[in-house]
Amino acid sequence: MEKIIPRWEWRTFAESIDIAVDLDQYKQDRQVESAETYILSTVVDENPKVRDGKMDVKSLQQVNEDGLEQWKPILKVSFPLTLEQTAEVFQVFRLSLPKLKGDGISYEDFIELAKSNPRLMVIDVVKSRKLYTVDDCIVENAFLKVDGKTFQTVAAEDPDTEKVKWAVKKLGLWNMENINYVKGLKRIRSNEM
Repeated sequence: MEKIIPRWEWRTFAESIDIAVDLDQYKQDRQVESAETYILSTVVDENPKVRDGKMDVKSLQQVNEDGLEQWKPILKVSFPLTLEQTAEVFQVFRLSLPKLKGDGISYEDFIELAKSNPRLMVIDVVKSRKLYTVDDCIVENAFLKVDGKTFQTVAAEDPDTEKVKWAVKKLGLWNMENINYVKGLKRIRSNEM
């Protein structure tokens, strides 16, 4: 099994973000179009989402003195989920698992289960992401469609905090608020962004 290395991340959201450098001068690693479904809890700030038929959960490990956040993938499993996998996701939500029939749950049934729980929010997100390497740090420039509105998010991530900090400063964004996906999507849903 491949060793999971937590990454430090800085991200911000806005309707439009003015980046101080032209990212196209850097190596573009890939461009990705995706439709994702985030299932967010009103109780905790963990980051579960469904992408490409898989439940993908990242957990916030720590925040350093610069406000950078360290995220670690803790679960990545394909639908249908087993009862044990479903229970694991509900543990992330810090919610009791409702009684389920059968020995697994489909994506559609999982989403209906989440929508029926008042402590969970189901948010569909369409993403257009470009990923670059800026001084050995991954930088993402993405445009999102959420609840009929378009937003931009820019992020830098790496296992090394100094690389992340350097990249964010180089982009001219260090004075902007660090807003992870969980906070950003919750703000969008509550019309605070």
